[in-house]
Amino acid sequence: MLKHNTQFGFTLIEVVIALAVFAIVGTMAFSGLNVTLKQQVRLTERSDQIKDLQLTLKYLERDINQITQRPIRDQFGDEQFAFSANADSIISFTFSGWRNPAGLSRSNLQRVSYELNDEELIRHTWTRLDGVVTEDARSTPLLTEITEVEWQFLNDQNAWVDQWPPINTQGSNNQLPRAVSISMNIASWGEITRVFPLPQ
Repeated sequence: MLKHNTQFGFTLIEVVIALAVFAIVGTMAFSGLNVTLKQQVRLTERSDQIKDLQLTLKYLERDINQITQRPIRDQFGDEQFAFSANADSIISFTFSGWRNPAGLSRSNLQRVSYELNDEELIRHTWTRLDGVVTEDARSTPLLTEITEVEWQFLNDQNAWVDQWPPINTQGSNNQLPRAVSISMNIASWGEITRVFPLPQ
């Protein structure tokens, strides 16, 4: 009796087809995973931007809410306004909420300034009020991708002005606005405006 060989294998065409199918499935899986990872990165970046924006607004609200009428003297001994804002989008003021958890022998007053520099909003602080120079500041970057910042200030006549003290004012160096408005043009968000009233 003749015995037939019953062993079977894959032909070359079948192997090639199987490899092609696996390649297509692998490519689809990788593309889907790549899209998911990119979305995750975008969501993380968006979440970080939201946190930075919230932190910036929190700093502004706290600082402006605790502005005090205390003028300072610069390094040359000249008296400077308790609150001032110039055409370069820099505002400076005396802040009365400097925490002292260590109980150090120092004032709770601090000089604070906000400045837009290279599309970044920066908060500057100084450890003393009088005789300070710019180089002594401690700088904290708050928010990036800001193309423009506009400050406005509410005067006693309930009119918004873009400089403080207002031009031709007769007030003293202690004069404060009634409210501060900031408009930020942020690349990822567009224009955001917030108004912070000062304590009266």
